[in-house]
Amino acid sequence: MASMELKDKLKTVARKLAILRKRYLALQTENKELKRDIECKELEIAKLEKEVSQLRIDNEFLRVAHSVPANPEVVAGYKKQVAKMVRDIDRCIKQLNA
Repeated sequence: MASMELKDKLKTVARKLAILRKRYLALQTENKELKRDIECKELEIAKLEKEVSQLRIDNEFLRVAHSVPANPEVVAGYKKQVAKMVRDIDRCIKQLNA
């Protein structure tokens, strides 16, 4: 009699173990899929952050470009300022390389 109860308990434990094994494998598969999804989302986020950064730069450029008056004398003054800044930057680069 005790032998039958032991066999029944072993069968029950074996069935429960099989169920747990299936659940474990299913969870492992789901975990791998979720990790792949996370990687994809992180790549997408990085791409969108880069795009946002570029759009901010473009927006700033357009804002500055539209604030420049159409007066040719003022534009010439801006060009001289930019040329001076470029010369200063070139001079700094030469000093750094020396």
